[in-house]
Amino acid sequence: MRRLLFLAALTSAAFALVPVAALAASPLDAVNADIAKLTADVQTKHDTVVADAQKLQADATALVGTSDKKAARATIKADAQKLTTDWRSLRQVCLADRAQLRIDIAAARAAGAGDHGRLHLLVRQANLAIRATNLEMRAAVARARAAVLGLRLSFKAAGEQAPVVPLPPATP
Repeated sequence: MRRLLFLAALTSAAFALVPVAALAASPLDAVNADIAKLTADVQTKHDTVVADAQKLQADATALVGTSDKKAARATIKADAQKLTTDWRSLRQVCLADRAQLRIDIAAARAAGAGDHGRLHLLVRQANLAIRATNLEMRAAVARARAAVLGLRLSFKAAGEQAPVVPLPPATP
């Protein structure tokens, strides 16, 4: 329930930023607004995916050596499905933000707004921050993947068929 309220608040905040970006005084202000929105959405994606990955990791670690294999499979599959669904839906939001940023960067360059070096620096700093956030997120997914692998190995050692769990890709 809290997550739904959080996503609703985030969506309303996103719609509040759109008019601000549209009414920006200069193309450089529009780029700054787009960068702020993209950074916020990437942070939301990070927080959601890391929480899902930590839950998957905790469940997989707790279920190693369990005697109820069917319940373990169901739990892991549900956690992995939630992680994948959240990852994909929030990824689409970030890709849309990035596309809008590219449009506004092109408009700022065409308008000759600001110095090219300043625009380049703004975009570069945002990209570095986003990459660092994405690396943290991918590390959490890799830890969850390793925990699921450990669970699968424990099933194999017990002579049971391991669950096949689709996870988000490890590389972009």
